[in-house]
Amino acid sequence: MLKKKIKKFSINVNKKIIDVLKKFDQNRNNFLIVINSKNQFEGVITISDVRRALVKGNNVNQKIKKFINLNPVVLKFKDYLLIKEKKERLNDINIDPFFIPVLNKDNIPVLIINNLENLNKPKKQKRSSKKRVLIIGGAGYIGSVLTGLLLKNGYIINVLDKFIYQSKFEFKNLFKNKKLNVIDGDTRDIKTVFNAVKNNDIVIHLGEMVGDPLCEKEPELTLETNYLASISIANICKTLEISKFVYISSCSVYGANKTNKLLDENSEINPVSSYAKLKIKCEEAILNNIGNFCKPSIIRLGTVFGDSPRRRYDLVVNLFSGLVANNKKIKIFGGEQWRPFIHVFDVSNFIKKIIENRTQNKKGKIYNLIGENIKISNLGKYLIKKYNANVIIEKHIDDKRNYKVTAKKAFKDFNFKPKYTVKRGIEEIILNTKKNKINNIFRDKYINISNLEKFR
Repeated sequence: MLKKKIKKFSINVNKKIIDVLKKFDQNRNNFLIVINSKNQFEGVITISDVRRALVKGNNVNQKIKKFINLNPVVLKFKDYLLIKEKKERLNDINIDPFFIPVLNKDNIPVLIINNLENLNKPKKQKRSSKKRVLIIGGAGYIGSVLTGLLLKNGYIINVLDKFIYQSKFEFKNLFKNKKLNVIDGDTRDIKTVFNAVKNNDIVIHLGEMVGDPLCEKEPELTLETNYLASISIANICKTLEISKFVYISSCSVYGANKTNKLLDENSEINPVSSYAKLKIKCEEAILNNIGNFCKPSIIRLGTVFGDSPRRRYDLVVNLFSGLVANNKKIKIFGGEQWRPFIHVFDVSNFIKKIIENRTQNKKGKIYNLIGENIKISNLGKYLIKKYNANVIIEKHIDDKRNYKVTAKKAFKDFNFKPKYTVKRGIEEIILNTKKNKINNIFRDKYINISNLEKFR
């Protein structure tokens, strides 16, 4: 008979990948012991094993038997007692994700030890008085603006990124700052993430596949990158007692809302895309992962706009502005949908306020972040009036999302006020598009979905 705690972290060898994911979510962990019908040890399965299975084309309904690690590091109970008595640490054991099953003489698991704690919790290393911040996805659209802002305010910045839209050299050359350290890596690699996280005080997670078109194209890849990797990052932050963890979610979780009311963080959610549905799953897993020390903050962003060192023209305000700058026709489908908008600088400034906040009860919360709510058709009307733009509005609606959002909670808790209006953002993008002579706003570097292959 398995002990209650061991049973919680065990799964039968005949279960499916989807059952593993559910247990990961329930346990707020990414490690399971695999047992047979007699409760005997068969192996272990981790998020990395699941990721590899999905990469090879398997789906979540496949049985786990052929994907488990049959030869993980294990300890016999008598060896565990000797190590404990001598107070030895297991520093030389390099395993993923840092857990070791302890087995009795009948090969039945009786204990799980955490290799990070190494039986005796290691002393914390002394850190510089200057805060060290890891920005995962720091070379992206929001991340590159945030990196610049925090460097200007004296933070030591580490950036973990795959450098899909610009090279590592190009990114470092933007700032030319000795306080910036850059790591070229994938969030799906647990060891890379662990090594990136361990020497920081604050972690900001922006490193996901962003946008409905990109995520709908490759749902399995999105599951790996946006869900499995994100809960791994949250678990590592909890284990390493990172003081603050900021996760970037989306107001798209409100989806197709039939009311005309302003939605707050307690309003009903109704996601219509796989991107938004996974955001909800990530929020739930991360908030369930709150520890005594690491308490995450989640920001649900409205549709972001504005200029950035990593330009995007696949966001509605940026797209319309780029078309106006090049005297191109704008097509609006439906247009009566409401959208909340927020400037990329205001996003970065709010993240700065969160990491500088010293009040404990401000962590472990969800915050909507928007500047103003606008109908898409009104954007078109403004562009016609102000810039004499060629705008065509068609009644056919492709996008069913419709929601108005309030950020009252963020404004109240952090005394935060956005600095940029949509009108100011439009002016900024048109000016910079012309100034930089960007004649083709649909180049791959400006459009997320055009870079799908680089996410693999």
